Amino acid sequence: MRTRRTLLNLAYALLSSVVVLVLGLVTRKLLVVNFGPTVSGAASVVEKLFTFFSIAEFGVGSVISYRLYEQVAAKDTEKICKYMSMYKWSYRAVGVVICLLAGLCAFALPWIMPGEDLPTVYTIYILNVVSTLSSYFLVTRRLMYTCTQQGYLCTRIDMVCTIFNYLARIAVALWLPNYVLYFSVTIVTSVSANLIIARRYKKDFPELHEVPVSLADFKALGIFRDLRYYLVHRLSNTIYGSSDVIVTSRMEGSVQVTNLGSYTTISDNVTNIGNKIMDSFAAAIGNIVYDKNAAATDHAKEVFWGMDLFSYCFGSFVATAYLCLFQPFMAAWMGEKYMLSMGFVIAFALNEYVGWNHRMVGSYRAVLGRFEEDQWFMVASAVTNLALSFALGAVWGVPGIVAATVVAHSIMWVGRARVVCRHYMVGCGARYLRVQLVHLATLAADMLLTFWLCGLLPGGWLGVVLRAAVVCVVPNAVNLACYLWTPDAAYLRRRGAELVQKLNQRRKPQ
Repeated sequence: MRTRRTLLNLAYALLSSVVVLVLGLVTRKLLVVNFGPTVSGAASVVEKLFTFFSIAEFGVGSVISYRLYEQVAAKDTEKICKYMSMYKWSYRAVGVVICLLAGLCAFALPWIMPGEDLPTVYTIYILNVVSTLSSYFLVTRRLMYTCTQQGYLCTRIDMVCTIFNYLARIAVALWLPNYVLYFSVTIVTSVSANLIIARRYKKDFPELHEVPVSLADFKALGIFRDLRYYLVHRLSNTIYGSSDVIVTSRMEGSVQVTNLGSYTTISDNVTNIGNKIMDSFAAAIGNIVYDKNAAATDHAKEVFWGMDLFSYCFGSFVATAYLCLFQPFMAAWMGEKYMLSMGFVIAFALNEYVGWNHRMVGSYRAVLGRFEEDQWFMVASAVTNLALSFALGAVWGVPGIVAATVVAHSIMWVGRARVVCRHYMVGCGARYLRVQLVHLATLAADMLLTFWLCGLLPGGWLGVVLRAAVVCVVPNAVNLACYLWTPDAAYLRRRGAELVQKLNQRRKPQ
């Protein structure tokens, strides 16, 4: 059942994400060309500001979700109802706090975006307030679908609403070039998707109902203790994920923010696809960790090394793709005047590798709890990111800002791996380090060989297509040759063989 649901999640995720990717690229170009750098730059900065406001969530979603995995595995309906009710009321409180934070931050907009058209900036800001608050009051029912590995049901609904959102925004940009209407469409479609999911939730989980909760319940279940420690993680993750755009706005202006936004539009869509793939496994990891028959056994360790290898293969492929495809694609899609330097691309690719390579470790770390144990790594990551961003940004501009993010992200990775190797993969810390060093050497071979081959190809859209073919083949072939025969791939080989066998059985006539 775990495997079937994982594959269903993956199939729906890939289908929806590819469609969204294509529509997102069209929408981004229309936004930049039809509305100009002021609107597109302000939209990027305001979006990241609201990511900062999400600190008010205190990580309550993550804390309750990792506890919910345990109750779902135990089929304890009473506690599931309790946690879901706590989740709902927590998010309502968060929505109120974010509203207050947004009101206070409005006074800082002239400093963050100096020299910009403030009426336009404030209009986009207010629209983001409405969009963000609507999500916090309506999104809570999705958690149960994630924890029961039924996220594909939400994905189907999201896909329909998102496609409508993009098509409507394209129509507005082409025939009714009004940026207020353009951003309002997103609010309508987002609210609609959450309302549809809320209605379906009542049918899919009729045994679950809202129960009274109080502050005493949060305290008795240890939620406040976990939140106290997880807040550090939440703050550090937010600074890591949002500071680049805000620092760029302050130091470089709206034109560079717009150029950076074109690159991040591509990466955000790719990240969305990658997240759907990885999230398809995340719920299974939560169930494995809290399955008393699976945790800490040889099988559980085999699964961990297989998932870690999968993370590396995915991360090295994505990083190589960015290195070889970003500039040719940007030149063909937006034009050379919207391109950033190759130094930015190299730093960006390395940061993506760090993120995707330890994604499965991050999933294990998330379901283990114990947020206090790597909180100082998270603090060091946040402080390093901010300090280095301003220091390196003053010298090298946007490439320096992204390089600072690579360093900060690596610190975060070390902290997460430390928790997993101390409390789940006990005694495997030295081996994990050796494995990562070998992976790093293989990454260098992937990137250098693929980049050299791509350099022999022509430009234009034909060159992009040819480079994409090379990127799909070379790094994956190198990784398969290096790792397919290893013990770390044992779990992946077995699962792959089982999947092929099941597909062959379905093809046979009944």
